[in-house]
Amino acid sequence: MSIRRTSRQDGSIRRTSRQDGSIRRTSRQDGRFFTAETIAFWDINACPIPDGLDARDLSKCVNQTLINMNYCGEVCWRLYGDTEMDKIGPTNRTLRYCGMLSMPILEQILLDLYGETLSKRGTPLNIVLIAGDISKDEAIINAFTLLPKSGWVNILVCQPSAVEAAVFSSKVQLPPWEKFVETAFAILEKRGKDRRFFGDI
Repeated sequence: MSIRRTSRQDGSIRRTSRQDGSIRRTSRQDGRFFTAETIAFWDINACPIPDGLDARDLSKCVNQTLINMNYCGEVCWRLYGDTEMDKIGPTNRTLRYCGMLSMPILEQILLDLYGETLSKRGTPLNIVLIAGDISKDEAIINAFTLLPKSGWVNILVCQPSAVEAAVFSSKVQLPPWEKFVETAFAILEKRGKDRRFFGDI
């Protein structure tokens, strides 16, 4: 069996496998999203920051995973929930702590998510949701099913491994939350817990 990989002018990647000349399977990645901005919405109540880490440690691991998946645009973080401020760490334009709000966290995330997609209408945009069980949340499922159909929104989801996987139109999944926590601890241990290693996100 031979495997042929070619690049298209639109930046997408086409991989074609043949077996006995009769079977061909093709998958595509939309290159428009590789350099697009990514906005990450993080429910820190459902996916908490463990003792010994802060938001920079974990967001850095997610950012690197996105780069490994060819999503190389700027990542802007929005954190929602209740936690100790020392677990948030310094905030800036690319990391904003929205705190504990009067409405349910997922409702606020959905409201902010729609606001971001409308303000960037027509411009490719990656949306990352880091949250708990959303499998029964019809509003989130409907949004994540309909938004990619617009043609300019790409959805990626990260959840704890124990929750039921949500079903919607996007097929791109991030590793489970525990994997990022494990990686962040491993990096801190390897680097002697030197925070300067992480730099600005």
